[in-house]
Order: sequence, then structure tokens, then C-alpha cells
Amino acid sequence: MRRPIGTRARATALAALTAVAIGGAVPAQAQVFEGIVVIGAAKRAAQGATLVLLDRKQQPVDTAVADVFGSFSLQAPKEGRYYVLVRRPGFYPIITERFELQENDTLTDSVFLTGRTAEMSVRQVLEEDVRRLFGSSISAAFSRYIAPEQMDSLRTRSTHLGDLSSRGRLIGLQYINPPNGCLRFSGERGCAQIYLDGLAVYMRPEQISTADIVAVMAMRPDEMGAYSQARGSLDNSRFGAVLVYTSRFADR
Repeated sequence: MRRPIGTRARATALAALTAVAIGGAVPAQAQVFEGIVVIGAAKRAAQGATLVLLDRKQQPVDTAVADVFGSFSLQAPKEGRYYVLVRRPGFYPIITERFELQENDTLTDSVFLTGRTAEMSVRQVLEEDVRRLFGSSISAAFSRYIAPEQMDSLRTRSTHLGDLSSRGRLIGLQYINPPNGCLRFSGERGCAQIYLDGLAVYMRPEQISTADIVAVMAMRPDEMGAYSQARGSLDNSRFGAVLVYTSRFADR
């Protein structure tokens, strides 16, 4: 019996997330990967999850949506090595380990979504990260939160992080154009600190592509808590923070 196909941390461009489903009946002779996709130790069916078949270059070749039992079927254009990208609303995308499809063969297997990113929603990860970084609550900050399902539509009209604030999606946050090239809350005199996947970075907003962004949250200075101020280790912490989560988010 084959070992069920597991998952690893995502590391693929979000362009794959917007792949167009390839319709039509499966020919008699084809390379097919079918089975069920389940979540966690309880093996809950991942109903409604979108599965994208990626080739060895991680380019999309077919898509499917899991039914009420978690069942799916994907067709490959030729034999070779493939991955499957799994996305669920409100969760980070997860990509499986590589597997091989033989010519004119059907591979039947299970995809298990395991680990923290499979069990925790993006919002839960954000809440935990804010407590870890700032020792504060973020209930008010959710008025400046862009969820994964919102990012899907925004990518077609925005090219970088600065665009998201320019379009009013992050209330009270302004994109200060070059030469400053930073994000600033109204009423503040300095730039907000950008955090990329939980780590403080010193990048200009236009250097962070919306193609890579999964979710964003902006926090005003008074929402960041005394913990970050007391440590004195975060530059410009008094001017607020912008937490950016990408397809490269690493499991902790």
C-alpha cells in the first residue's frame, strides 16, 4: 500500500491560486490522480477545498473542488512528477510532497492536511502572532485586516503593498510615495514597521508584491501594547506596524 501523500510548507507563487479550472471529460488514456483530501488527525473531509495540480515547475495544469466526502480527481497532460496545491477559504495554501504519475495510469491516494497551518485559520495565526510580538489584543485592528478571500480580487487591481493602502483597504494607513516610500498612519510622523511572516523587515512597500501576499493587518501605535515598547528592539514601533503574511509563511 502506498504511503498517503502528506503536505509541506507552502512555497509557490500565488499565481497558481488563481488558475482556471480545466473542464471536459477525462479521456480513456490519461494520467489521473484521484482520492480524498482530509484535515488533521480526525481526518475530516475537506469539503469545498480547491485542489490545483502543479507540474515540476509548479505551474498549474488542472484544478478540482473536493466534494462533501473530500473526493477529487485531477488530470495530468503527461507522465511525470507533480504536486498538489490545496487551498481553503480563510486558511493558508498548502502544497503536497512531490509524487509521480505514470503514463496512462490512475493513482488513487489520500492527501492529509496536517500541522498548524492546516488546523489554524489565518485570523487565528494573526491573533497569536500579535500577542507574541506586542503582548496586546487586536480586536480593534481587524477593521484594518485584509483576509485571503479579499486578496484574491485585489491582486487583479493592485501590484504591491502600497497599492492596498492607497485603495483604502487599510483604514487610516497612507502610502507615502518615494523618496520616503513607506506606510504611515494618519496623525503619525514616522513610518510603520513592516513585519513579513512575523519578522521585522526593512523593505519598501513597492518591494512586496501582492502576488505573494496572503493576508495583511495594520496596527496603530496605541494597539501595539507596552511589551514591544519596553523591549526597545523594534525600530519605529511607536509609529505602528503592518503585518504581511505571504505564501512563504513558515510553520512555527
